[in-house]
Amino acid sequence: MDAELIAVGSELLRYARADTNGDWLSGRLNRIGVEIRGRSIVEDHVERIAAAVTAGLGRVELVVLTGGLGPTEDDRTREAVARAVDKPLLRDPEMLARLRAGYAARGYTFREPQSRQADRPQDARWIANPVGSAAGLLVEHEGRLVLALPGVPEEMRATFEAARPVIAARASRVLERRTFRVGGRTESAVDDAIRGLYAGPGTSLTILVSRDGIEVHLRAEGSTPQQARERLEHLDRELAARLGPDLVGRDDETLAVVVGGLLVRRGWTLATAESCTAGLLAATVTEVPGSSAWFRGGVVVYQDELKTSLAGVAAATLREHGAVSESVARELAAGARRATGADVGIGITGVAGPGGGSAEKPVGRVHLALHDPEGVDAWRLDLTGDRQRIRQRSAASALDRLRRRLAR
Repeated sequence: MDAELIAVGSELLRYARADTNGDWLSGRLNRIGVEIRGRSIVEDHVERIAAAVTAGLGRVELVVLTGGLGPTEDDRTREAVARAVDKPLLRDPEMLARLRAGYAARGYTFREPQSRQADRPQDARWIANPVGSAAGLLVEHEGRLVLALPGVPEEMRATFEAARPVIAARASRVLERRTFRVGGRTESAVDDAIRGLYAGPGTSLTILVSRDGIEVHLRAEGSTPQQARERLEHLDRELAARLGPDLVGRDDETLAVVVGGLLVRRGWTLATAESCTAGLLAATVTEVPGSSAWFRGGVVVYQDELKTSLAGVAAATLREHGAVSESVARELAAGARRATGADVGIGITGVAGPGGGSAEKPVGRVHLALHDPEGVDAWRLDLTGDRQRIRQRSAASALDRLRRRLAR
């Protein structure tokens, strides 16, 4: 089954709001064999919403809308769907009674505008919204489906789950997905490694740049779950063989998760001393539940005097080599380890930009070091991109270097 997603809401166009509903729906629909062929955003305008639905029905078997089902004047999805499928909009007395009872049970006053939530196109089916008042709508039109869901994310998800069995029953194929996380390679280098695997019998690959490095998204389809899984496992083996040690993990196995597991296996703990990344590395590792078992803590030492007083960097080192140097990164790593009693210390110092660079130490120059019971490992990065990208890539490089060191 092919589908298009339509996000309804002027705020998505005028106020830089992200369509997170569409992101979530894409994943959920893929898992039940629905291929997303297009996504669009439409303002709160009946004619434009109706035109988008009509156009979608001319291309795909399923059109899914999110937003515009509330009680306010700018909630216009019901009217637009009715217009697109050429059905009258009717008020359902049973739904109206349920709305009134629901408001009363929660101690709210039911007002006349709320009654709009009881309107639906003729022959449309209600889809229960277990966490809100605006029910979803499912309409069949000339053998194709229109599914309208609330825009509030938690309501949208709950309502979609109520509709999912109906959609899944119409899907003619099964899709399986997996994400490979890759470290230490550029997007082009990954592309070179997987050339020839992009499109095989029932399989496909997509490369994306992520915060931690590169992601390769694997997809396999089949007429049965077993066929789809077998195709995915075959593609997995081929890809893993080509990537070798650059394969960080699969799906939820982020860099931080993998590093945490390797530290636990060794019985080691980690600490950080960060300058240009300003705690981003520490924040990244503590996103992992249970990271307190292997992360001792860290210091942010932006100013030189704090590099000395908190991380133990020698004043002479700073005078001789400057704050952005391999020597300082080494002493930061050693200082993080010494100050916290951790087994592994990571030090990061650099120029994140956009200002502060020089011919000798340009923006994007970052020095990193690892200090552990087996010795010291120091390296330099010369990165491009904006300030946040440089910081993210620095933190990812530190974790990936530690991953490789622990996996030896």
